[in-house]
Amino acid sequence: MILYLIPFISGAIGWFTNYVAIKMLFYPRKEQNYYLFKLQGIFPKRKSTLAKRLGKVVAKDLFSMQMIQDKLDTEQNREELKRTILLEFEDYLVNKFKAGNAMLGMLMTDSVVTQIMQKIEAMLDELIPKLFGSLTSKLGEVDIEQLVYDRVMRFSDEKFEDLLMAVIKKELKFIESAGAVLGFIIGLIQVGLIVLSERYEFLN
Repeated sequence: MILYLIPFISGAIGWFTNYVAIKMLFYPRKEQNYYLFKLQGIFPKRKSTLAKRLGKVVAKDLFSMQMIQDKLDTEQNREELKRTILLEFEDYLVNKFKAGNAMLGMLMTDSVVTQIMQKIEAMLDELIPKLFGSLTSKLGEVDIEQLVYDRVMRFSDEKFEDLLMAVIKKELKFIESAGAVLGFIIGLIQVGLIVLSERYEFLN
C-alpha cells in the first residue's frame, strides 16, 4: 500500500521544491548572513540590473522619444490646436471684449472681427509649427532610460515584487503545478520499476 503512495509523495516533493525555488526569487528581500553563506532573493539582489535593462528596453523598443514626437507633431494635432485657439479667441472678442466696452463694441463690427480672426489664423499658421518644433526638441532631451531606472529603483521591495508578479504570476503558478505533475510521473515510473523488479526476482 505504501508503495502506491510514492507518486503522490513525489508529486508533493516536486511541487514543494518548485514552490521554494519560486519564493527564493523574491525572498529574503534583504540580504541575510548565515555565517557560512549569504542569501538574498534573486530579484531584490538584481534590482539595479533589472531596472537598467528595463530602461533600455523601454527607451529602445517600447517608448522612445522619437515615437512620442512622431505621434505628437502631426498635421491633425496642429489643426486641432489652431482651431481651439481660434474658437477661444473669437469667443473672447465677441462675448467679452465687445460686451465690456460699448465704444469698442460699436467699432468691432462683424467684418472687423473677421479680419482680426484672419490675421490671427495667419499668425498661428506660422507660430504653431514653431511651438511643436520647440516642444518636440525639449522632449528629445528627456532620458527615458534614466527615468525608468530611477522610477524602478524608487519602488519598495513589495512594490517591485507586485510589479513582477503582475507579469509572471500565471507562469510561476504553472511551474509549481508542473513540478507536481512531473514528480507524480517520476513516482509512477519508480513504482513501475519496483514492481517489475519484484516480479523479475519472483520469477527467478
